[in-house]
Amino acid sequence: MRLFSTLLLLAGLVLLSPAPADAQIRASELASMTQMIDGTEIRVEYYRPRARDRTPLFGGDEAVVWEPTWTPGANWATKISFERPITINGTTVDPGVYSVWIEMDEGLMPKELFLEPDTMIFHTAGPPRADDQISWPVQLQDAPFYRELLTWDFLDYSTSLGSSGGTLAMHWGDHWIPLEVEVEPSMTAVVTEEQAANAVGTYEVRMLAVAPGETEPQWSPPFTIEVVWDEESGILRSDFEGHPAPWFNETDFWLLPTAADGFFMPGEAYDGEFRESWADVRAEFEIDGPSSTVYYTDPTGTIIEGRRIGN
Repeated sequence: MRLFSTLLLLAGLVLLSPAPADAQIRASELASMTQMIDGTEIRVEYYRPRARDRTPLFGGDEAVVWEPTWTPGANWATKISFERPITINGTTVDPGVYSVWIEMDEGLMPKELFLEPDTMIFHTAGPPRADDQISWPVQLQDAPFYRELLTWDFLDYSTSLGSSGGTLAMHWGDHWIPLEVEVEPSMTAVVTEEQAANAVGTYEVRMLAVAPGETEPQWSPPFTIEVVWDEESGILRSDFEGHPAPWFNETDFWLLPTAADGFFMPGEAYDGEFRESWADVRAEFEIDGPSSTVYYTDPTGTIIEGRRIGN
């Protein structure tokens, strides 16, 4: 009798148990976006509503009816977090986790975005304005393509995402709201005259690398590297000529100072703005009488080495 009762209880539990969590489909699914910029991780967590043929999404008599204060997402408030100070549209924001809200104007258009320290707020319970909130005026802009789902991401076209910041945008339908984000740089690109003195010059070099289709590294024919220091900006440039890979000869390489004397970190600049450091590569300059020897090394085993042939 006890066994029979147990079987009946188990059968009842099976019938009454809810469907597995992975079988439940929300109207607005949870989403997240994480971007690392110069060691600062920026994360946005939100629920992504669908447009569902609602036109227009903002403004006009047929627009979606928003709350006066709307979280750019759905369900629980959209959250943004970062562990180092950043600036958003020129205003410094302390590290932490914030909920994100947009205040709508009378025409149902976004007019101001603000960050709220309280993150556990449902989307229909927009917080009242307070002194500890950080806000910016915003304007809805036309986007170049349509998105059915509301998304948050960093724009990756042109120069919108660089080594020190980028454009973070909420994108929904035919519109987006961009925010300019900057982080504190972890190192400087400025080289002092004393640091540059040992590196400046023209070098005849060769490269040890594994050529396509080969298994063993081979030395390349010699080519040149000209290292020039710009006194006004403090930038130390490393210009290649005759490198086996043509794009090297067309790229503006900067040499960033490191903690060790005589060592520099190469990186790429575009349109006069530093974009990407080669953290695993080092350029080393050694003094040897009237000459200087240069080495470029990286973990793949590629080596560039040579001697200075001119000042």
